[in-house]
Amino acid sequence: MGNKHILIILFSLWQCLFGANLVAGQTPHYRLSGFVKDSLSGESIPGAHVFIPNTQTGVVTNNYGFYSIMLPEGEHIIRFSFVGYKEKEVVISLDSNTRMDAPMVLSIELETVEVTARQSVAKSPYMGMIELPMSQITSTSSLLGERDIMKVFQLMPGVQGGSEGTGGLFVRGGGNDQNLIILDDAIVYNANHLFGFFSLFNGDAIKDVKLVKGGFPARYGGRLSSVMDITMRDGDMQNYKGEIGLGIISSRFTAEGPLKKGQTSFLLSGRRTYLDQLITPFLPEEEKMGYYFYDFNAKVNHKINDNQRLYVSGFFGDDSFYTRYSEPGEQNRNGLRWNNALVSLRMASAFPGGFFMNNTLLFSQYKTGFFYERINTREDQKYILDYYTGIRDYTLKTDMVFSPFPFHTFRLGGLGIYHHFSPGSFEITNEFANEQENKRASIHTFEGGAYIENEFQKGKWMYNAGLRLSMYHTSGRGYVSPEPRFMAGYHLSDNQSLKASYSYMNQYIHLLSNTSGALPTDLWLPVSGNLPAQSSSQISLGWHYGLKKHQLELTVESFYKTSDNVLTYRDGANFFFFDDQNPEADIEWEDNVTVGQSQAYGFEFLLHKRKGKVNGWLAYTWSKADVQFEEINQGESYPANFDRRHDFALVLNYELSQRIQFSMTWVYMTGHPITIPYHTSYSFKPWDFDAHAGLNQFVQVDYFQNRNNFQTQNYHRLDISASFSKPLKYGTRIWEIGLYNAYNRMNPFSYDMATDFVTKKRVLRKNTLFPIIPSISYVRKF
Repeated sequence: MGNKHILIILFSLWQCLFGANLVAGQTPHYRLSGFVKDSLSGESIPGAHVFIPNTQTGVVTNNYGFYSIMLPEGEHIIRFSFVGYKEKEVVISLDSNTRMDAPMVLSIELETVEVTARQSVAKSPYMGMIELPMSQITSTSSLLGERDIMKVFQLMPGVQGGSEGTGGLFVRGGGNDQNLIILDDAIVYNANHLFGFFSLFNGDAIKDVKLVKGGFPARYGGRLSSVMDITMRDGDMQNYKGEIGLGIISSRFTAEGPLKKGQTSFLLSGRRTYLDQLITPFLPEEEKMGYYFYDFNAKVNHKINDNQRLYVSGFFGDDSFYTRYSEPGEQNRNGLRWNNALVSLRMASAFPGGFFMNNTLLFSQYKTGFFYERINTREDQKYILDYYTGIRDYTLKTDMVFSPFPFHTFRLGGLGIYHHFSPGSFEITNEFANEQENKRASIHTFEGGAYIENEFQKGKWMYNAGLRLSMYHTSGRGYVSPEPRFMAGYHLSDNQSLKASYSYMNQYIHLLSNTSGALPTDLWLPVSGNLPAQSSSQISLGWHYGLKKHQLELTVESFYKTSDNVLTYRDGANFFFFDDQNPEADIEWEDNVTVGQSQAYGFEFLLHKRKGKVNGWLAYTWSKADVQFEEINQGESYPANFDRRHDFALVLNYELSQRIQFSMTWVYMTGHPITIPYHTSYSFKPWDFDAHAGLNQFVQVDYFQNRNNFQTQNYHRLDISASFSKPLKYGTRIWEIGLYNAYNRMNPFSYDMATDFVTKKRVLRKNTLFPIIPSISYVRKF
């Protein structure tokens, strides 16, 4: 670590520990704290704004709806606001530390919600942080009408998706594995269903989502590019509610209510596709295939007393793709499967004096693999190949928040994660040759982290200074690295500010995949002697402006990020060899990859209207990302896989009435780089592998020179949808209709080389996936 990093570390630590003493005045100050919650359900409201006009200060509630702020002695107006709720105003005379909870009333009409008291982005020291109301997420047009959090965030500046319809996140030039995705604090290692076309997260079960892509607070760590922090709903403590949705490919349900009124609540939510059930009757008996996924969310929220709550939540999801083929005397089965399991146990405690503590115990598991089975029914013999890989985590985590000085909020905490990796375990049973082979590889590592933050807001200045100490231990080796974080802002006026931030991050686990196919064969592995930890440094500058009259927020940011020890595959790398010519024991995963550096910079623009009859956003990104590896591309830098120069998105939601709503999304992206051969030759091959003369004794051989040497076609698409609701005697009925790719643009999904049968020349062929796709779904709320 260089001298500049050491200076930043010392400055951040000094601000955390001693900065508060420079602003503590002589006027007596007292602490005001409490919980902001829904007045009917009792559910906490994270991200609610608490604003004090006479001091021009404010705070935002944490993930548990808790706030704490130091104010001078005297009378104050306290304003509470959140999207979709009526503004709440309370006058209080403060002469001692005071606890004040704030139940908020849901607004029937969005246009009646006042926004003047809401603390805008311009008044927060944070930058590179995106928070979207769930009402906007669930109303945005999507593929086949599925509510998809990941797809919506792909429409934000600085965030790019993968190929057509897929759910990867490539944030500010980073890779898909460099995103920390957490659900109720549990790490999600694979966030996709159906090969990435749908995300794991059922929008009906989600309360709050935020994405951090720059200016990382010290409380987050472990990844280089972004953090997506998702909080599940707690469940209604007063009334029983439910929702059922029937769509083209899947159905969903949600049920919630009190186990003990006012004290304990539950939430259950699930989805399942039924493509396998629909197509099976139309397939011949000897040939069957299918695919399905399901996910299930559950949560129990228990109020021990006014100051303590216990949360138990879980997520379980599974994907399975299979084929079966039968012929006289033989049966064949093969398929792919992958699944996630998350469990979270949390105790949230508010102590006298505004001190808040959250203790969490977590379990997270991701497992993926494939299988092949061949049975000779005449001889009663079989061949079975079962391959799987995965990662399992056990985590203990503590977070604390308190405000010992006026205008300051301190956060500190730590975590420890025990990782259990299963890299490439397999079992082979070959009764035809009377052989059996198995491998149960495992790697055990420990990851730790401790942090402290000091957030300050007074007058025109604001900052968040923090320091995180990351630790990792594997194979008898230990790694320790300080990670300074700093964000600062200056108010140019009441509704606009300038901001700057610096973040240093480390990542101690790597994601590897098979380069020969787009299969869910993710291989998570720890750092080692040959593969050091990834690290990144990012600088951001921003201007934030709130247009109160039109309820708009304008954000302009630029960034520059460098990363070290990023991974890519060596040419021709493959991780799955089981035959005699390539014995698995001779294949080491470290031999298939190489490390290098990356560089990314760009400019981002966001105009956002969060509520009203017409709401939505306009997002634009200009960016450039390059990577460089000594062993690849002759050591010269080349564009990163999803380096797109321009990325534009327009999202509009229109509420015609309380019963009718419309939504449209238009996206435009320039192409991303792929690798194509520069030359094709023919090789003479008179015999096949069984020593038989082949029908075609000449095979084509493609030669590659430079990586990512071709840019794909530009991409654009229009999605539209409409929602029609009708109140019934018991609940509400909703019909949702939509068109994905409304003007039938044939966007590229992939490219391959093919032979033109007329000219006999090799040509580049574009493969498309989704034409115009209609969707319809029925929702019943009760």
